[in-house]
Amino acid sequence: MNNPDLLETVADYLRTELFPDIDPLSQRVLLGLYRLVAQGTPVTIDKLGTTLSINNGAVASILKSVEPSRLQFDEAGGIVAFTGLSQAPTNHRFVFGDRELYTWCAFDTLFLPQLLGGEARVSSTCPITKVKIQLAVTEAGPRFVEPSHAVMSFVMPDAKTRCGDLRGAFCNHVNFLASPEAGNTWAKRNAGTAIVSLDDAFDLGRARNEACFKDVLSRGANQVERRMSNGIGCK
Repeated sequence: MNNPDLLETVADYLRTELFPDIDPLSQRVLLGLYRLVAQGTPVTIDKLGTTLSINNGAVASILKSVEPSRLQFDEAGGIVAFTGLSQAPTNHRFVFGDRELYTWCAFDTLFLPQLLGGEARVSSTCPITKVKIQLAVTEAGPRFVEPSHAVMSFVMPDAKTRCGDLRGAFCNHVNFLASPEAGNTWAKRNAGTAIVSLDDAFDLGRARNEACFKDVLSRGANQVERRMSNGIGCK
């Protein structure tokens, strides 16, 4: 993305719309949920509460306030996916440590390593050329990108559409493209799409993380104000 104004527009959208401000206790629970999903087995309220030493009732209340399309459950009621990180297969493979996971969109692969605290190996497929795209993503940015000129698509759906179906309105439209030319073709076929470089997309991911988890990422949030959010993930 060579347009600084557009880059700031997308960053502002992430901060204020897609991932709005939430209270410190909710940040701690949701970051903990990401990290437990990354272990590769379904997550229960009891497991999340025990891991974080937080009352199960508080955990359940926070999860209840999460927009439903941000959570995916197995038949037993365990959480197998949360806002982008998934144990269930998708088109975006995300290998973290020795665990094979998946993400709902290309953008997820770029912001999750910072939240999980490690490097991920990513593979996906360009929807235009069908070329396989591979990269490593560290907490410092994307590495070993192949093809080297791969880019990413991005959309900014309105709140009503997004909250009703996050994956349908947002995730399904955010993909890796093998080249800027493939990106331009995708944008022509999909109105309202922006095409961004992977470095810019990574920077947007950091802005997303800092907006959503600013308290727990900065100081661990061992002491938190118990103010329950009226709703997480939609505004």
